Amino acid sequence: MENECLVRARSHEQKLRRRNDIIDAAEALFLEGEGQLPSAAEVAKKANLAKGTLYLYFSSKEALFLEVLRRFFKGWSENNLEAIEQEALLVPADRDALRVARQFVDYLVQRSRFLYLASLSHGVLEQGADDESVLIHKRYVAAMVKRTADALSEIYAITQQQARNLMANSFALILGLWQMSQVPERVVVLMRQNALEDMIINFSDAAENAVVEFWRAEIPVMKNTRVELQDAPAVL
Repeated sequence: MENECLVRARSHEQKLRRRNDIIDAAEALFLEGEGQLPSAAEVAKKANLAKGTLYLYFSSKEALFLEVLRRFFKGWSENNLEAIEQEALLVPADRDALRVARQFVDYLVQRSRFLYLASLSHGVLEQGADDESVLIHKRYVAAMVKRTADALSEIYAITQQQARNLMANSFALILGLWQMSQVPERVVVLMRQNALEDMIINFSDAAENAVVEFWRAEIPVMKNTRVELQDAPAVL
């Protein structure tokens, strides 16, 4: 019997299923591995496809992994919305923006592979992907951020733009701390041997403390003045 994966997908449903199978394979290999991204040949083999078939669905390996990254962003967005929805059920006096901030951070701390892929976004994935794939990715992430920001602005006295800036800056802060914490073990040993322990970053603690303090500083100002924050850097 001919392997179903080797049969050419003809219907729209078959093509969508095959496309998702490729993304599933890329995500699985990425989560299993360490360091570099899996090759297109490895992804095709995992999906039980010829390498050339992969390029019928994605213009490049980088475009494929932008799709994987969007899946991670979707999961983070859904987590954020759930946290905000739970907060919205409380009476205003019992709502705590810092509790929401901690839940935002906790999701990312537990998914360091997401942060690794996000760290490759500008310098690797977007550089190697075609313009259409990059724009689709950017618009998708912007829509996810907007949904979360709109929900935040409904339960706290902040504008939608302020909430978007808060989200973007918080993510940039977390990603930067994660990158700074990725010190080779050999270097960590050297630092400990030479009384440089203060330069070793405990990512989970540092990320939560930094984001909570950032929100603590920003939210009272926004509640009282509603002054527009400086535009956030384009990091997503």
